[in-house]
Amino acid sequence: MNKKIVNLLMIVFIISGWGFIAYGVNSLLDKQPTVLKAPADFLKRGNSTTLHFEPHSKTITIGMIGDILLHHPLFTYDNYDFAFAGVKDKLIGIDFLLANQESMPGGKELGLSGYPSFNSPKHIIRDLKVNGVDMISIANNHTIDRKEAGLRKAIGHIKEYNMPYVGAYTSIEDKSANRILEVDGIQIGVLSYTYGTNGNPVPHGKEYLVSLIDRERMQQEISHLSGLVDVVVVSMHWGNEYQLTPSQGQEELAQFVSDAGADIIFGHHPHVLQKYDEVGKTKVFYSLGNFYSAQQFDSTNIGGIARVTVRRTEVAGKYYTEVLDPVFYPTAVKRDDKKRFVVVPLRNAGTSAMYDEGWIGKHLGVPSW
Repeated sequence: MNKKIVNLLMIVFIISGWGFIAYGVNSLLDKQPTVLKAPADFLKRGNSTTLHFEPHSKTITIGMIGDILLHHPLFTYDNYDFAFAGVKDKLIGIDFLLANQESMPGGKELGLSGYPSFNSPKHIIRDLKVNGVDMISIANNHTIDRKEAGLRKAIGHIKEYNMPYVGAYTSIEDKSANRILEVDGIQIGVLSYTYGTNGNPVPHGKEYLVSLIDRERMQQEISHLSGLVDVVVVSMHWGNEYQLTPSQGQEELAQFVSDAGADIIFGHHPHVLQKYDEVGKTKVFYSLGNFYSAQQFDSTNIGGIARVTVRRTEVAGKYYTEVLDPVFYPTAVKRDDKKRFVVVPLRNAGTSAMYDEGWIGKHLGVPSW
């Protein structure tokens, strides 16, 4: 064969070989990583291109207790440690615990009072914090029982004890500050809304004082917060008092809040327990009942601690969050040997046989813990 032809063939082979290698490199560079919808997708794949990625998970618990509503004589107590002692281990055992502080802690200077216009001692906040509560929701129908001045005084007391709060605010800047807490590297965002304020008007131009249910605003706030955190919790003051089943309005609103991006909804206001449900991907406790109050009916003396587990998994540099294992710890309010109102496990309350743990399990549809 002609030497020139041989040299030409060698050049063509070398060029084509490098072209093949270059094609292979470029193909690898252009190849996009597989986007996994959930950690389970990764674990099911089992091919050699993904097995070297080890998922790393961490879990925390998030919970909420229902209404803290200090009727007479509760607002006369000098401290509340004794009131929560019977369930303190359950409260402090939750990594992030919310409470619905329904009666505003305006303090003695405004005159302590119960129903219908509540004003509570400020040390309820101190004692909730000592007993495991990490944040309070203050958007409810009693938020401005003592007008704007009462709310501002209450928030001042809340800040005095360094208790995070959500749902009512002192300014536009206060309201605009995202309520985000980090627990073991997991970012939790919290929002809170109420259906109304018992006919007490919110001052014109100061709508920031109380977060009322407004779908357009809620859509914006939930969507915004969901882009910043791992899990969004929404506290909802809604429904009809003393009704054991959610209203159609609650169910429709739960669907809206779920569609907006919430992961968990904790509800309150009916003062009785309502069912747990799953709306889309959202875990919904429609009503947690009264946790600490002096309403004198078996159904209103029952409440408890709702809890879910949040698992955050890292796979190949991406993070996935799941909300799992909804459970409920039933409690009741009774009088102790000194005639003081205290919170105890339901099994120790001696309440009506109708409202035992078996009934609660069927009524809520989640197991006790």
